[in-house]
Amino acid sequence: MLLKYFFSCLLAAAVLPAISQTSIPSPAGKWSGVFDMVHADGTVDPDRAFLELKLENGTLSGSAGSAPNQMSPITNAHVDGPNVSFDVAASAGSAVHFDLKLAGDHLSGSVTGIPTDPGTQIVVDTRRADAEWKTPEPVPHAPDQLFANVAALDKQLFDAYNSCDLATMSKLVADDLEFYHDKTGLAVGKAPFLEAIQNNICGKVHRELTPGTLEVHPLAHYGAVEIGMHRFTHPNQPSEGDGQAKFITVWRYRDGAWQLTRAISYDHEAAPDQAKQ
Repeated sequence: MLLKYFFSCLLAAAVLPAISQTSIPSPAGKWSGVFDMVHADGTVDPDRAFLELKLENGTLSGSAGSAPNQMSPITNAHVDGPNVSFDVAASAGSAVHFDLKLAGDHLSGSVTGIPTDPGTQIVVDTRRADAEWKTPEPVPHAPDQLFANVAALDKQLFDAYNSCDLATMSKLVADDLEFYHDKTGLAVGKAPFLEAIQNNICGKVHRELTPGTLEVHPLAHYGAVEIGMHRFTHPNQPSEGDGQAKFITVWRYRDGAWQLTRAISYDHEAAPDQAKQ
C-alpha cells in the first residue's frame, strides 16, 4: 500500500510540471485591438494596434503596426511566462517599447518611448484575430474621462460657492481670472472675484446646474471649455425669486491641477416658472 502511494506521488510530481508549462497559451498568432494615448486631463487619442507574432524554439519574432499594411518588424523580443515584451523601430533611430501580458484571449499592456505630455499613458489592448484580422468581439477604446473630470470640477467649485468655502474656491480659480458678466461687465483677477462672492453670494444665493445642459469640449494643449445653464435661488429670501443664466467656463490643466481661467455668465433672466407668476 505504501509502495503504491509512493509511486502515485512520483507520477503526480512528473505530471504537474507538464501541466503548468502548458497552461499558458502561446502569444504566437495575429492580434487586433486598440492603441490609445490616455492624457492626464482625461482625453484619449484613439488608434489601432495590429500584432503578428511567431514563437519558434522560444524565440519571439514578428511585426506590429497601426494597420495590417503598415507593420514594422519587432526587435529585442522576450517571452517570460505570460509576459511579452519587444521593441518597434521609430523615427530618428529611437524605439517604441511594448510591455504586454497574455491573459486568455487578450494581449494587453503599456507602451513607452513615444514623446508625450507629462502624465500621459499609452495603453494597448488586443484580442486574438483570425486570418482576416477579425476578432470575436470588438476591443473597446479606453474611455474618455474629460466630461466626468470637468463635471466633477463644476460640482466642487459650486459646492464651495454655495457653502462660502473661499479656500477651496481660491485653489480652483487662477490668479489671472477674467470673469465676464452681462450685467456688470468684466472683472479681472482672483481677489475681486472672491470678494464679490463673499459680499454678494455667501448666505444669500444658491446655484444649481440645470440638468441635461452641461457640455464639455477639449481645448488642445490647454484644458477644456464647459458650457451649460444654471439656476440661482435665494433660500433665505424666496421673495427674491429664482433666476437662470447661461455660462461658458474655460478650465486650464497645468502641472496636474485644474484651474478656472475664464468665465462668461450671460443671458440672465427670471427662471421659467418664476416668469409666469
